[in-house]
Amino acid sequence: MEFCTRIANQLMLKRIQNGFNKNIVSSPLSINAVLNMVTAGSTGHTLEHMLGLLGSKNVDEVNAKSRKMMAVTKGGGSSKDVNDGPILTMVNGAWVNQRYPLVAKYKEEILKGIFNGEAKNVDFGAKANQVVDEINSWANTASRGLIKNILQHGFISEETIFVLANGLYFKGIWHSDYKFDEWSTENRMFYLLNGSTALVPFMTSNENYYCGSFDGFKVLQIPYQTRQANYFSMYFFLPDERDGLQDLLAKFDSNSGFLNPEYFKLTKAKLNEFWIPKFKFSFDFNILKVMHDMGESLSLNPSDLSDMMHNSGDAPFFNPKFFQKAYIEVNEKGTEAAAITCLTNIDCLLISSRIKSFDFVADHPFVFMIREQKSGLVLFTGAVMNPLQED
Repeated sequence: MEFCTRIANQLMLKRIQNGFNKNIVSSPLSINAVLNMVTAGSTGHTLEHMLGLLGSKNVDEVNAKSRKMMAVTKGGGSSKDVNDGPILTMVNGAWVNQRYPLVAKYKEEILKGIFNGEAKNVDFGAKANQVVDEINSWANTASRGLIKNILQHGFISEETIFVLANGLYFKGIWHSDYKFDEWSTENRMFYLLNGSTALVPFMTSNENYYCGSFDGFKVLQIPYQTRQANYFSMYFFLPDERDGLQDLLAKFDSNSGFLNPEYFKLTKAKLNEFWIPKFKFSFDFNILKVMHDMGESLSLNPSDLSDMMHNSGDAPFFNPKFFQKAYIEVNEKGTEAAAITCLTNIDCLLISSRIKSFDFVADHPFVFMIREQKSGLVLFTGAVMNPLQED
């Protein structure tokens, strides 16, 4: 999980350093699931490379982490009624060229047994468009209709070796002690990084919140309603300065990241003034480009995928494609978010301490995170540059 949260932080930092002024959302958990699926089917140098990225000793350790990851989605987040707790689902899929039959152990024990996934051999040649439609339908279902058309016709061919995908969906309502009244929402100024302003709807409440003040930024936690064993919360990381987002992300990048345990040791306090903007947007990105910026790569030798598919040594060497599209909406009721992450060998395109009382007015760019408190799993994270932007 640490490597994948580093990817999320690097994504935000590099985009802002390059003058990118749009909202960003990504799912470290979804990236983690796909990397774990690849690792579980790898051998040789590819396995060594994957274990190094994930910071694991062996496949057994990776599989154990994957079981814990899936347990959070199968158990503590499997509510069918959002009033009983967040609805959290994770599904995984593998579509492999029929020339490379799936290894039975990988299909049944790994994909199905650990990852709650479906795997099949398909005809990427004569039935290419049919497979694309199937994968798009799968992604649409996995994201509850929030993400459509992850692949386009024409980007799968008989040379395609595999498509591995993860679908993550989350919907939670705010805990009853922290609800927002719609009648209290009002338009206020949000200060953009370019010096201009936007009039956006802000939510507010008179409740006491768990919050903390750190060097150059504040953190505020809003928990979601639950009657389950797992506890999910949304965290807001707000720079003290209106243009302080880049410095905040650089601080996270150079230290232990925003998973520093100190940032989650918060104290309940009465806020003098409290405003959080509503927002809704989607975002897609090339994961490998971000890894390159980190000085990392994803090296997959097809001959080392023999624990995943037969005849892998006959597959041509390829440069993998690794991408994600995510969506999030935050309003008075709660949060809805989804992510689809794909790994393949084809050129896919996406369609597009006790503290004193203080204020928490998120009227300038900030970072957010959805996290399960007991496991520490980060479901979603991102940066809000302008709450009015949707794409």
